[in-house]
Amino acid sequence: MEVHVDRDAFIRGLQLVHNIVEPRQTLPILANVLVEASAESVRLTATDLEVGVRVSVPAKVTKQGSITISARKLTEIVKELPAAPLAIRVQDNAWVALKCGGASYKLVGLVPDEFPAVGAGEAASWISLDGKVLRDMLAQTSFAISHDESRYALNGVLFTVIGKELRLVATDGHRLAVASRPLVNGGANVSGIVPRKAVQEIARIVGSGEEVQVSVSDNQFVLQMPNTLLMARLIEGTFPNYEQVVPKAHPRKITMPRAALSAALRRVSVLSEERTKPIKLTLTPGSLKLSAYHPDYGEAEESLEVEATGEEITIGFNSRYLLDALTAQTSEQIVLELKDGVSPGVVRSFEEEGSLCVIMPMRI
Repeated sequence: MEVHVDRDAFIRGLQLVHNIVEPRQTLPILANVLVEASAESVRLTATDLEVGVRVSVPAKVTKQGSITISARKLTEIVKELPAAPLAIRVQDNAWVALKCGGASYKLVGLVPDEFPAVGAGEAASWISLDGKVLRDMLAQTSFAISHDESRYALNGVLFTVIGKELRLVATDGHRLAVASRPLVNGGANVSGIVPRKAVQEIARIVGSGEEVQVSVSDNQFVLQMPNTLLMARLIEGTFPNYEQVVPKAHPRKITMPRAALSAALRRVSVLSEERTKPIKLTLTPGSLKLSAYHPDYGEAEESLEVEATGEEITIGFNSRYLLDALTAQTSEQIVLELKDGVSPGVVRSFEEEGSLCVIMPMRI
């Protein structure tokens, strides 16, 4: 194999795939990136057997072939190279020669015979959407993914296509985040739980303004863009019936600026207990009071002017959960919906529909 490729384009491709490689691997070859040269491109592939990413980079291919190289070392080297054409040539015994400007390297490679196959299976149907829409939906849900490995089915985001609607859902048992968007061309009704690592990679590689195609099959999630393909094995398990968790009606609705509530939460929560960060909300006509107490340091409170409907109420929440929900919203005005002091609260955007976060209350 011998190729000549633009260094800047090559490092961009490497950066898209090398995060997939885990520091500790059961198979040595999984620490490597697969480099394949054919036609007029170099294809870079990395996988950890659960998530795989493949990127194509334009190149001048003198001799076709393939090799695997340490993902970490290759990335470290190419990062330091000058902005000049990069030559990659496979030599005898799987050695790989790199030359760029006046710098040259010889790296130990591994033949790709044992590298796992990474490819999209038969897709039942594809849905197309703007990359920014997908990134926004992930931002509005992924913060609620559970980190409790014993609750495996909650360690990802549920992707569901229902008619002409795409719905993303995540929950950790204490909060539930939902984001819905209409689709121009709906596909078959399908659903699957996409693992946390794949969700993080999607948010990293998908750019605004790019059109992406997504497919969910029986056991695989696939996302493809021009020159980029991401595949992930779906999490096996049953996702909770999230529709039962979302309250159908709230007699009390509080409308206020998102930035003002976020700032007040951060200020008051400084004096909340460290582990669960409890904060008490007291709603009175035209005012929302936030208060916190720490037995070792003291107490804090702050009042905000709000537009509210319904009777007075006092309720406690984990302030971190509230802040996460507020950060996920994009509008300047938010609506906090409450029923009573022991029922879940809901955070929604005031200007746009399609996303919400349900938060379980705390006893304070």
